[in-house]
Amino acid sequence: MAALPTHHDLLERLEDYRTFDESRQNEVAHLIQTCLRLNSETLVLQSDLDDERATRRGWKKRAEEAEAAIQRKFVVVLVDGDGYQFRKCFYDALSASGGSKAANELWMRVVDNLKAAPTSSGITSDCDVLVSVYANKIGLAKILVACEYINHISQIDQFFSSFTQSRSLFQFIDCGHGKERVDSKLRDTLRFYANNAQCQHIFLACSHDNGYIAELDKYRHDIVVMPKVILVHAAQTPSAVKAYSGLPFKHTRFDSVFEDTVLEAPARVEVPYFVPAPDPPSHDPRLPEQSNLDLTPTVSRSSYSSSNPTAPQGSTPLAPLPPNSKPSTQVSSPSSVSDMSKTKPNGTAVNGTGESKNGIPVNRFGQRIDLKIRPPTPADLDKFDNRISHRKLCNEHHLRDNCESYSCRYNHDPIDATMKNTLRYKARSIPCSSGAKCRRLNCFYGHQCPWGNNNCGNPKCAFIKAGLHDIKDLEIARCVAAQPLD
Repeated sequence: MAALPTHHDLLERLEDYRTFDESRQNEVAHLIQTCLRLNSETLVLQSDLDDERATRRGWKKRAEEAEAAIQRKFVVVLVDGDGYQFRKCFYDALSASGGSKAANELWMRVVDNLKAAPTSSGITSDCDVLVSVYANKIGLAKILVACEYINHISQIDQFFSSFTQSRSLFQFIDCGHGKERVDSKLRDTLRFYANNAQCQHIFLACSHDNGYIAELDKYRHDIVVMPKVILVHAAQTPSAVKAYSGLPFKHTRFDSVFEDTVLEAPARVEVPYFVPAPDPPSHDPRLPEQSNLDLTPTVSRSSYSSSNPTAPQGSTPLAPLPPNSKPSTQVSSPSSVSDMSKTKPNGTAVNGTGESKNGIPVNRFGQRIDLKIRPPTPADLDKFDNRISHRKLCNEHHLRDNCESYSCRYNHDPIDATMKNTLRYKARSIPCSSGAKCRRLNCFYGHQCPWGNNNCGNPKCAFIKAGLHDIKDLEIARCVAAQPLD
């Protein structure tokens, strides 16, 4: 009979069973914790997977929509309506939808140009053509009436109404008065379409002057925008022809759509009003005769002057009109420039600009004579000083309407007639760089000392340095033709 285990053996076996049970329990607890951890990680990964799947599907949908959208390619035509006039035949056919005919002719010329292009980038002849004509409607209407294109300014509404109604993507935008308004709107529209992937070509009808050179020069080396732009040439100034020939853009002409010559209103023959001059002083034989000096043009030039440091104290430039005179610019006689040269009035014409309607007034020595300006009142000067206290006015824009600086630092906001007269009065205190030989149209600078040779008394007067202080003969002998701007 086998011997029974001893008490000691039983205790050892009990301890072994207890150790095994503890080890098994620990292993089961470890397995449970591992399962819980893996289950939590699985839930996180599942959530991430769902997010990635939703994102991928969203981007796939957007890509499909973008691909579908870009398939509809289009061409843009931007027209500066102030410089590009439609041909007279379209206005003559106003009663027979002349605007519609102009729109159809423009569309046909664009399509023909696309067909003739060596590479059309997938563009078909039936692609969308967006046309925007920007202009000052009232100003354009006045020019068209003066040139007998239309009979009344209201007819321009009829023309462009027919123009825009003929095609749904053709539009006319009235930008209001001011040259910069049309320019800035057309420039911003060009920037909008320049990097648009759907826009394949941009026809720019704006090369009539140099106002867009700076903007186009930005895209000279742009490999995306430069091939898109096509310049449409029509009537151009000589300086514009030279400037645009240096740009690398392709160009074309739509002579059947736009006039190839600049429209100018016929000049009306008007003779400026002359203020009778005071009796000439008695001649003093002790004083030597003044000789006529060759005037040397000054090379310095300021775009604006709010005050004249060379003016003597207590002096007033350009004497005011006599109390009984009227601010009229026309008289019944003399009726022509030849009559003026025969009568030789002893006075200076009163006019706000630098020349009369007949040309540039000069004396018998060919020296330019400044026409008188009505001096501003103290209230006008205070109003002017208050206006320029924060930002000075631009002479080129307000006095010549020809500021070609895109980033001009001077103020272009509209001003009234009184403010413009004060600005012209101030600008007259700046010597003209061309001197008395100046024949520039609408030159607002001074061509002789406005305080008078005998009343100035300032040894540092800017007109002395410019050689314009010794012009004694202020009698207008004749008017010579003004030279256009280069």
